[in-house]
Amino acid sequence: MFGYEPGELLGKTVETLVPEELRGVHVQHRRQYNKHPTTRPMGLHLELTARRKDGSRFPVEISLSPMREAALVTAMVRDVTERRRLERERERLSAELETERERHRIGMDLHDGIMQAIYAVSLTLELASSDIGEDLDDARYQLDRAIDQLHGVVRDIRSYIFDLRPRDYTGDLRSALTNLATEFRQNSQIDTFVDISPDVDQISTKAGIALYHVTHEALSNVRKHAQATSVIVRLEPNRDDLCLQISDNGRGFDPSADRAQTHRGLRNMNARLSAIGGSVEIKSSPGSGTTIIATVPRQEAVAGATSEE
Repeated sequence: MFGYEPGELLGKTVETLVPEELRGVHVQHRRQYNKHPTTRPMGLHLELTARRKDGSRFPVEISLSPMREAALVTAMVRDVTERRRLERERERLSAELETERERHRIGMDLHDGIMQAIYAVSLTLELASSDIGEDLDDARYQLDRAIDQLHGVVRDIRSYIFDLRPRDYTGDLRSALTNLATEFRQNSQIDTFVDISPDVDQISTKAGIALYHVTHEALSNVRKHAQATSVIVRLEPNRDDLCLQISDNGRGFDPSADRAQTHRGLRNMNARLSAIGGSVEIKSSPGSGTTIIATVPRQEAVAGATSEE
């Protein structure tokens, strides 16, 4: 698996099989493990990489099992290159299917929402046009009504743009969430507040990206389904986790009910968070608003945190 001849590794440290930049920290982790050896997978929630003799690298899974009688530890190493390739292919196909579903949903939303609203404006303008020569007051009323309808269409279009525009995480979660909330408030006309604890440390890139996109997904769902007038985005640490909450005062729903749109958004959130060891929970009931709680282990959320074990 590693490209060595039989016997060639005898007498060498196990760090020979670890990428050079990780060897120092691997020694520390190995010492820590030897103090409390248990049977468990190595690098839980992490993507482990091994190094071949020729310097090339490949993904692995490693299981650790102490042999107490001999004061030794057995490490079972599995090459998961093919499995990772299949997982990436499955993710690509799943993303393509999700994109196609989203295109269909957007088409239906535009047809049933924007197009019908524009058609209603055109009818109002036709009425105003026919009244100009007969009843100026009624014509003025119809024109004012058309203007109000167009303002509503503009708000709807801006909301669709908020949902569809690709987003790049800037690296600063505090400012990214603040800017996202400001844009959402402007586009949706929903009062949106951000409360980020001063105790929140610099966030790792992976955790920041996940939490940023979870917030965007949650806000999009608020606009589509909640009929809310207020949203609060709160980010704070607790003893073990970094906790993100998005709460609205909308109509709420029964999370156990079969709601395809909500389930799709929840799947997206779960996929992003599970990749870094996090989780998402929904608290809601009809008439009582909705709160989405996303948690990430603090060891995964801290910028620069690296771990192999």
